Amino acid sequence: MSTLALRTELSELIAKEKNGSLLEVLKGILTGPSKNALLKAKLTSRALKAEEDLATGRVLSTAQVRKQLDALWSREVSHSSAS
Repeated sequence: MSTLALRTELSELIAKEKNGSLLEVLKGILTGPSKNALLKAKLTSRALKAEEDLATGRVLSTAQVRKQLDALWSREVSHSSAS
């Protein structure tokens, strides 16, 4: 994709975006110090995904997390004792 095409696509996406916090993040990435831009982008992406997960109910209760960790721990213990 050419730079001009990418700029056009981004401009269209930004024009349609209604999430003010996302727009603020994008502004910060584009105007902030370039050495931190990649880190900011990664952290922002993770935060936005987490917010989306919360908004859509893709979350686990504490009990569910404990159950998964217990199952994982049991597999690790049984795997290491079998070696």
